[in-house]
Amino acid sequence: MYWVKRLVTALSLLTVAAAVLAGCAAAHVPAGAGTPNQPGRGPALLHGKYQALAVAFPGGGRGFALLSGYPGTSSTVRSWVERTADGGRHWTASPPVSGPDQPGTQAGLVFASASQGWAYLPGLFFTRDGGATWRAERTPFPLTGPVAVAGRSAWVAGYRCARSGCPAVIYTARRVGGPLRRLAHQPLPAGTVVAMARPSRPVAWLLLESPHGRFRLMTTSDTGHSWTARPLPCPAAQRTGEQLSAAGPGSLWLVCEGTPAAGSLPGTLYRTADGGRRWNRIAAENALQVHAVSGRVAWAVQGSASGAAVVRTTDGGRTWRTVLGRTGTSIEGFAAQGPGSAHAVAEVLTSAGIRFIAYQTRDAGQTWQRARLPA
Repeated sequence: MYWVKRLVTALSLLTVAAAVLAGCAAAHVPAGAGTPNQPGRGPALLHGKYQALAVAFPGGGRGFALLSGYPGTSSTVRSWVERTADGGRHWTASPPVSGPDQPGTQAGLVFASASQGWAYLPGLFFTRDGGATWRAERTPFPLTGPVAVAGRSAWVAGYRCARSGCPAVIYTARRVGGPLRRLAHQPLPAGTVVAMARPSRPVAWLLLESPHGRFRLMTTSDTGHSWTARPLPCPAAQRTGEQLSAAGPGSLWLVCEGTPAAGSLPGTLYRTADGGRRWNRIAAENALQVHAVSGRVAWAVQGSASGAAVVRTTDGGRTWRTVLGRTGTSIEGFAAQGPGSAHAVAEVLTSAGIRFIAYQTRDAGQTWQRARLPA
């Protein structure tokens, strides 16, 4: 199920981070196990299968998917990058490569234009040619957290260590592949960056977690020159995890997650239209990963006992309608492009085995086009 895989991803860093940090021993950077408040939450891959870790559709018909995994009983991870230039109708795969420090093993994708962007977490790679080639970014830190862009400008959360409670430092880059500079005024107190969003160039939102598991919401409206804390509405029973989706400078969607149980990940959905000053409780939800596009319209991937489905709301999250859900299909990557357009990459169980299928809709989920990924 989608939420189970994402939960395992959030809780397991060792597999990738140990290899990433292996070359950092001279810098005395300790490796650590993945915990909810540990930096660089890298992908937790399952042996004997491949997974789609990240999907992005930056525009101009271009799309990208990162896939990696362990073939059979091998202990060496293999990965590759899938690309499309026609909106997802046809895909090409890069040659598979071995080892953890590769673009295809990253858990996130973000683009400043249709051809220039980053693959990140736990490393940092960039492309300037539409994904044909990728290069490792020179960073003053061994582990990378979330990356957020506004126009050509990017903010990167970096960690100098992998121990629990290691604080993040925010860096800025004026162009893709450009030098990373430490943001002069850091949000305080520091913590692990759970989520970072930049709905406009001057506005940024950071969801931070302290070493003791306490969440804080910080915002800036002057490109990081000053920071303000905003209250979070999560009750005590739902403070094991939080996710944030920004639909605009003052429009936020928040899911407060409770303790996972058998077959469920309980949570409560909240919205704010005034930049977090006041929150409205919308509904209790289960295993919901929200991708908001406005104050009322959002897409989400929701886990269930039979897999994961894509759902959509047009009334601010009060009701959700399933727009993509099939037995034996598990949504692994999702990208919302607007109120009516979205893309998904799913793992589908067929008579010939497991296949990856790319879905796209341009009519709010009424119909979906599908294409098999070649690898």
